[in-house]
Amino acid sequence: MGTDVAKLSISQAWEETKAVLARDGKLLGSVALALIVLPQTVGGLFAPRSPAEAPGYVWAILLVATVIGFAAQVALNRLAIGPSTSVGAAVRRGFARVPVLLGTMLIVIVALFVLLLLIAILLTAFGLIVAPGSGNEPPLGVMMLLVLVTLLTFAIIQLAVPVAAIEDGGSLHLIARSWALGRGHYWRLLAFVTAVLLCLVLVLVAGQIVFGSVVAALFGPPSAGSLAALLSSLVLALIQASFSVVSAVMLARIYVQLAGGGGVQASVPSSGI
Repeated sequence: MGTDVAKLSISQAWEETKAVLARDGKLLGSVALALIVLPQTVGGLFAPRSPAEAPGYVWAILLVATVIGFAAQVALNRLAIGPSTSVGAAVRRGFARVPVLLGTMLIVIVALFVLLLLIAILLTAFGLIVAPGSGNEPPLGVMMLLVLVTLLTFAIIQLAVPVAAIEDGGSLHLIARSWALGRGHYWRLLAFVTAVLLCLVLVLVAGQIVFGSVVAALFGPPSAGSLAALLSSLVLALIQASFSVVSAVMLARIYVQLAGGGGVQASVPSSGI
């Protein structure tokens, strides 16, 4: 007999998300401010307008901000899943699981690279695409294929974050568990991650255009270390943090349903260390 597949209701996850945010929004917001807004603002402040101009220390800052961002996602999921835990314990859990989560992402990236390489070789062999010359950018079709395959893969692998938050095991366990949980719910998970990414991109672009124009008019074009760069990066970091909190809580509640605890509500976290 086949294994029963847990039911998934995106609307139920959204209702639970609103309840968690109404109850624990301040604690979740404090985690986002410390682990998302602050690192992203610092990274944006020193980032040059052109990546080619970035000195080594800027890449180091951005790398640290990325690692802290992974810890933030795990911590937010841990708080939203329950059972009750302190913010300090959730943050420690986040940093403790960063190596495993990074290992998971590395495995997925390598697998995607191999898959895309094979697809590109086949398309080139059939004359559907032309291999780029040395130093030239890949064709637009190849870049679109890369984005599409990455999005299709992330529909399942996004579950690795709540799995890392609440379960033990290494990178391979995160991948296997994500696959087991997402099996039978692929299109709902794809719709969820697509909607989140599209909304984030649209709001970030709108914020950059509107607020960026105001900042440039008042303080001049943003350059590394300038007040304009600080204000711009702060606003974008706040937008990103807001989306991160909402999407993390909703992903956590999706995980609870898929793991067989759809009736369990996230416990109130403690602000203690």
